[in-house]
Amino acid sequence: MGQLSARLFYGKRDTVVVPINPAISDDDSSEEEDNDVAVPDFLPSTRNLDIDGPSAKRKCVRPAVEVLVDEDLDENEDLDENDDNQEPAPTAKRPTNKRKPEPRQTLWKKVDLDNPPLPEYQHIPPDFIQSPFDYFSRYFSREVISHITYQTNLYATQMNINTTFATTEDEIMNFVAILIYMGIAELPSVDDYWAMDTRVSQVANLMSSKWFKLLKRVVHFNNNAQMPGNNDRFFKVRPLFNDLVTAFRREPETPKQSVDEVMVAYKGKTAGNLRQYIKSKPDKWGFKLFARASQDGFIHDLILYQGQTTLEAHGVPLTPEQQVMGVTSQIVSVLASTMSSSSPKTIFADNYFSGLEIVRYLKSKNCRYTGTARDNRTGNAPLRPIKEMEKKAVPRGTCDYTTSDDGILTVRWKDNKVVTLMSTDMGVEPWSSVYRYCSDTKRKEQVSCPYLIKSYNANMGGIDKSDMLVHLYRTPLRAKRWYMRLFAYAIDVSLTNAWIMYRRDSKALGVNDGLSLKNFRIQVFKTVSSSKSMTSRPRRSSGPLPGSSSTSADIPKPIRGHRGHVPHYSVRFDVSLFHAPVYSNSRQTCKQCSRKGNIMRSNLVCRVCQLHLCINAERNCFVKYHEAVA
Repeated sequence: MGQLSARLFYGKRDTVVVPINPAISDDDSSEEEDNDVAVPDFLPSTRNLDIDGPSAKRKCVRPAVEVLVDEDLDENEDLDENDDNQEPAPTAKRPTNKRKPEPRQTLWKKVDLDNPPLPEYQHIPPDFIQSPFDYFSRYFSREVISHITYQTNLYATQMNINTTFATTEDEIMNFVAILIYMGIAELPSVDDYWAMDTRVSQVANLMSSKWFKLLKRVVHFNNNAQMPGNNDRFFKVRPLFNDLVTAFRREPETPKQSVDEVMVAYKGKTAGNLRQYIKSKPDKWGFKLFARASQDGFIHDLILYQGQTTLEAHGVPLTPEQQVMGVTSQIVSVLASTMSSSSPKTIFADNYFSGLEIVRYLKSKNCRYTGTARDNRTGNAPLRPIKEMEKKAVPRGTCDYTTSDDGILTVRWKDNKVVTLMSTDMGVEPWSSVYRYCSDTKRKEQVSCPYLIKSYNANMGGIDKSDMLVHLYRTPLRAKRWYMRLFAYAIDVSLTNAWIMYRRDSKALGVNDGLSLKNFRIQVFKTVSSSKSMTSRPRRSSGPLPGSSSTSADIPKPIRGHRGHVPHYSVRFDVSLFHAPVYSNSRQTCKQCSRKGNIMRSNLVCRVCQLHLCINAERNCFVKYHEAVA
């Protein structure tokens, strides 16, 4: 006897309505039956449960019933005659997420890279070494000072339309110079620079404390009237950083570039979540910037991190290929897009940025890459597992490597810890050795090391070197306005980059006794302060900027037992500066013709070198001093 089909007995049903929650039953209806006629004055609730909920953890509202489709129903099977005029029951549709395109299949084989090394960087020697202030003015230029002056006066007017405040470019330059000097001679309080017991004459003679504090309170960098509707969270300092980055990009780059994070120290609460925390940085709290630098620490590009609108506010448009990439890959690709394409480059980065996606993208742009990588970003490269290599039975120096079909090398090497690197630049050969301390034998032992590891360690420190130089003499600018810390960093990074370019030029010309970073900052300050004209008004400084004419000289009086002031050769023989004799009321020793037992004195002073020199019918020490051979 054949089996009786349940479908033939009960008939065909294409949909079934069942409750989502088994506890809901048709018998559990309320005492009041549902009315067929809607209430006339009923208004549906406009409250958004996802936004206006009482707590942060909101439950998802699910329907009480669900429509199920009979999957055994044949789509070509005819319906009953009574159902000819019926529409099929609606089916529940779930939203479908757009998936990223499937990544290409990668084939791996155990071969090494054999790329030729990049050419060494050759700096073009200049005609002469400029003064420290000229190097600094390449980045913190007269246009930047003019912009700050205009925005400061505008901001003072916006706060009080009846104000009589008005500053000049000279005063803003003097304000910047004081900040530069404060980074060298740092005191606990700003008032200490003008106090009787701790007075610093270099600062106190340049500007009064009252006017310095006023400038510190009103100095501004952008028009607040344009801020509404702007999604740039660094709107306050964006023009300043745009000008600096544009000047940084014009400088020549070394073939090996590094990409890393920079932290600008800030512990205040007024910046909101713009303040970030990175445990591994010296300044753990502050503003996070992504930077690209050369081997010697010159910063070429900066991206101010502000969340989702970071790259949009940076001003470099993303290509369609970059838009589908991950966030860290987009950052590296944007920083790489601003490099000069005159010669091939290599980018070094840590595991925060590295991945198969960005390595493959840069390779298509004729740019090499080397960086440490996390295990889940290597594209399932067939390497020895990390847990297996971490065992004590596996000796230090153990290495495993593989190369993809498009030339991406992945290396896993055991040192104190297991490290994984990806590279399209160098391979594991030639092998070398490093010394590591062994706790068992209580001495250092040789450990085999791939060439890729040594190349990464030697070229990854560009950002770290810039951070070290900035922290040596950091500008101590404390203010309630959060963006003033970024203004101080802009001054410091401009000085650091200027000193690096000065060192490049000195090395190219074969000069070995160049200025240190501290003396470089002092010379920048001296150039500004020495060009200031002495006025009888103590509260404001109205002297000209460096390079303009002056009618008097501010020469420090010699102190018995102290070494006399001698200008650096880069200032003494710089023909671009206006070396002119200026009359001084004090008559001091001529630095050119005076000898022991034969002292000559003069009232004429070189306005740049700040030295007394003779000019009379018998001799012209002024000309001889500036024409002497170094």
